[in-house]
This record gives sequence, structure tokens and C-alpha cells, in this order.
Amino acid sequence: MKNIMKIALVMLSVVCFTSANAGELSVTGSAKASYVITSSDSSTAAVEAGKGLGVSNEFTLGANGELDNGWTWKYFIDIDNATVQDDGGLSLSTPYGALAVNVSDGGLELSKAAAISASGDRGSDSAFAEGMAEEFSIGDMTNIQYHTPADLLPYGIMFKAAHAPSTASGSNRSTNTAGGAGYNPFTATTDTGVVTQTANMGRSMSSYQVKAEPITGLAVGASYSDYDMKDALVATSPEAGSWYAKYETGPLEVAYGRSYVSYATRKTATLYDSMLGQKMGIGYTINDDLSVSYTEEKSETSHMLATTADVEMKVTQMAAAYTMGGMTVSLSSQSYDNVNYTSGVNAKSHILGVAMAF
Repeated sequence: MKNIMKIALVMLSVVCFTSANAGELSVTGSAKASYVITSSDSSTAAVEAGKGLGVSNEFTLGANGELDNGWTWKYFIDIDNATVQDDGGLSLSTPYGALAVNVSDGGLELSKAAAISASGDRGSDSAFAEGMAEEFSIGDMTNIQYHTPADLLPYGIMFKAAHAPSTASGSNRSTNTAGGAGYNPFTATTDTGVVTQTANMGRSMSSYQVKAEPITGLAVGASYSDYDMKDALVATSPEAGSWYAKYETGPLEVAYGRSYVSYATRKTATLYDSMLGQKMGIGYTINDDLSVSYTEEKSETSHMLATTADVEMKVTQMAAAYTMGGMTVSLSSQSYDNVNYTSGVNAKSHILGVAMAF
């Protein structure tokens, strides 16, 4: 992280001696209406919900410009279902790479990259809170990043590194805002337990990503992240990593990925301390307007004590989407097995969506 900060200081010092031309403003985004049906096949702990109907929006206000020396800058702010800042960032692109400061944006994790979905929503990120564990995301925090220049390395290799000096929630953070205090995820009255993915699992967080395209149609990538956490009773510190491979040929696209998540656990914890994830998907473009997909996602718990049984959660999705200009109509069907890593608790959901892009 010291090298990232040095690069940032050099690039910012150069900017101080240049001037920026007036930038351009833009507004992009989408609005989506959906109809959801959720049901359950469980004999116990049945999951039943009423039919859901709703509308959401997501739009981005953007600005960009160019410095006298040819470097370019970009600013954006996302506004989702509200009139306040959700995510945002300011970046500077140079021949030496790109530097970005992000507020609640810029996640580098790749544990979801192999989940192909024609509808745009993964099965584990759709209408039902099944609780599947994913790789940690530095995009939940305020962070600084460095990206290598495009075409610098062979085989399309791109490297990105990010650091969050404070892991407190990054939403709506502005200039001159103090960072959050160091965070201990355990209570002072117990020496057992486990924590799940949160926005502040340690004092600071670092994240890395590398992607490449070694041959035509093949894309591969890997990511890794860890927290700086100081606690004398910690058995394992939080860290996570993943890799994926995706291949496209003609109308066919296939992908496979693996992930590993290790949580912060106390030395006598009896709950799960890590997760092993697997995602595989296949998509097919029938014509310019119609596409279909099938994705299977698995996540298995790993407990500290052998007497505690491990549980594998499974989510499958079949989806189809039809596009007409700026409108996309999608239909997806999801199946959830062992919801929240509880054996025998199963559910299903069906989603009809209509999205308008602008």
C-alpha cells in the first residue's frame, strides 16, 4: 500500500501544476418495474411471502474533462431510489495508470464473475435473502485505488490495487470527514462467536485484482482481500480470494469460478469460520434481441469443530431476456436449497421485470 500512496502523491503533485478544461455533464441510468412470487417446499421453517410489485431506479450523474497535459479526469455520483448520494468517485487517467478515490464504490472482488444471468440479477442477488456468503468488498468503504495502464502488459493483463484506511461505512462521505475508529467485531463479554461480512470487520482493508485475456474469447481473473485486525483472541483474521474463467465463442458463453472466505473468529468459536464457494454459468444469445442463461451457485460452510456438521447452500437460476431498443423484459426462476445454511429450508422465487434504460 505504501507504493500506491507514493504513486498517488506523485500524480497529485503533477496535477497541482496543470489546469483543467471545463468538463461535460451527463445523466445515465435505468428504471425497473418487477413482479415477484416467492414460495417454499420446506416441511419445516417454510418461507412464504405475498406477491411483490415495485419500481426502482438507478441513475448516474457524471462529469469528465481534460487537463492541459492531456490527462483526463472523471467524476460520478450514483443515486439509487433516493435523492441523496449513494456511491461516488473521482478518478484521474494518465499514461502511467489511473488513480481513483471512491466513496462506497470500486469493489475489486471477482467471486461473482462466473454467475452468468440473462436477466442481469444473479440468483443469489435477486428477490430472496438466502444469505449466501460472498467475497469481501472494498467497494463498501471509502478507498483509494491504482490501476495499471491499458495495453501496458502482454495478454491484456490489468492489475488493480485498493486500500481503505478506515473500514467504517463509506456512504455519503464528503471532504474533511474524519475516518472511523478501529473496530473490534466481538463483544467484550464473550470469547466465542463469528462475524459475517460487514463494512467494518477490521481497522483497514486492502484489496487486489488481476485480469487477463490470454487468447481470443477467454477471460480469466483473480482477486484477494484482507483486513488489518488486532485482537489477541482472534484465531483467524478475515481474508478472502477468488478466481474465474469465462469463454465466449459465437453466441455461447460459459464460465466457472471458485472463492474462499475466512471470517474473523475467536479461538473457541463453534460456528462456521470459512466458506468455500463455486459458481458456474452458461449463456446463449439466440438472436440480437433474445438471450437465455442457466447458473448454479454453491457455498459450503467449514466449522472450527468437527462435531458441527457443515452445510452446503445451493442456488440455481434459469433466466431469459428480450430487448427492444431501450426496454428489456426479463423472466427468471430461482431455486434455493438450505437457506441461510440451514439444512432442509428451501425456497423458490419467480421474477418478471421490465427495465427502461436512459
